[in-house]
Amino acid sequence: MKTTFINQQGEHLILYFAGWGAPIELVSHLILPENHDLLICSDYRNLDFNVDLTHYQNMYLVAWSMGVWVAEQVIDFKLKSATAINGTSHPRHNQWGIPEVIFDGTLASLDADNYQKFVRRICGNRTNLQHYLAHPQRDFVEIKQELECLAKFLPSSKPSQFSWTKAIIGEQDRIFPVDNQLDFWQQKNVSIHLLEAPHYLFAQYQSWNELC
Repeated sequence: MKTTFINQQGEHLILYFAGWGAPIELVSHLILPENHDLLICSDYRNLDFNVDLTHYQNMYLVAWSMGVWVAEQVIDFKLKSATAINGTSHPRHNQWGIPEVIFDGTLASLDADNYQKFVRRICGNRTNLQHYLAHPQRDFVEIKQELECLAKFLPSSKPSQFSWTKAIIGEQDRIFPVDNQLDFWQQKNVSIHLLEAPHYLFAQYQSWNELC
């Protein structure tokens, strides 16, 4: 995976695991708390996470969509909090994630045009779409390779080494069915926040403090 630091001088760290195919700039407008650094993880064509974070006093996780599962595969250290946004520990699952036939169909039919349809689905409305497309978009070949790799990685899932503390669920999510997310997170000891929003919802926030 790719890891990108925004600031490297604070005592505390926010780790953000992006969704599949998403530009890292989607969260560039979010204000960082004082004395905090930000580490953005993206491009999951491999799950190598080789970053020394031992000097941080407190670490806070925010993971979106497929990033929820990826974070569970690589994080084995203590977190102050962990927020899952429109995702679960089972991204390809008929009860707790994206229904298997839809996940597999997306992969099988993925081309540049269908990916743009996917982007429109995750954004849900024109304002959100404009916000999403205002940022540099990733190369489609890489995006397709990323989903192919994730599909291969999923069967060898590892159990999470940490506990989630908050789940934010967009009630207009057309990717991870809302009922599936609720069914999953209601089993866990997490605070569930329902928001009138689609799958991509970062435009509704102004700071990382709102998410952590």
